[in-house]
Amino acid sequence: MTPPPSLESLREQIDSLDDELLALVERRLAASRAVAELKSSRGDDHLCLRPRREQQVIARLVQQATVAPETLIASLWRELMAFSLQAQVRTELVLHGPDPEALRWAARERFGSAAPLRHADSAAAALDAALRQEAVAIVALADGAAWIESLHPTLSIFDLLRDEAGEVVAAAVGRIPPEELPEPPALPSGHEEGGR
Repeated sequence: MTPPPSLESLREQIDSLDDELLALVERRLAASRAVAELKSSRGDDHLCLRPRREQQVIARLVQQATVAPETLIASLWRELMAFSLQAQVRTELVLHGPDPEALRWAARERFGSAAPLRHADSAAAALDAALRQEAVAIVALADGAAWIESLHPTLSIFDLLRDEAGEVVAAAVGRIPPEELPEPPALPSGHEEGGR
């Protein structure tokens, strides 16, 4: 009968796995830089962010997992994808809404910790940043969200952000290529999107 592994040997195994994980993360970031070089040669005015691809990657990995819970997979890969995006091009999150801390939490939960955050004084200012800069507008769906009706045609709501209780608090808006848009998010009742 084989004796159970010692605590020390298990820790050594974990250290070895950590080393392998780090090597893979670094390879992934290097591949992201190569992708950025290819994208920059296209002259495209869309964001480098690809929400449909993100959804597909996470769904595929969740399907393959046998031990890791879905929340862990989604959290880890969103963080990896966030750093990969920043390796391609610095992309800001521009927030506007009545509860800045709730927006900040929701933005970090959805987009990871890599992107720089800043607050805008108005929904119009956040949306202008999304229109003219390498930025995603995170705009609260408060007070009727009149901004939705006048959304610029090149901007799309591509995701809805939720607070810690799971309530929709904001929309993520950006210049996403039509073929990269996920299924349109169902806006809470009373909101209509004019931009898509």
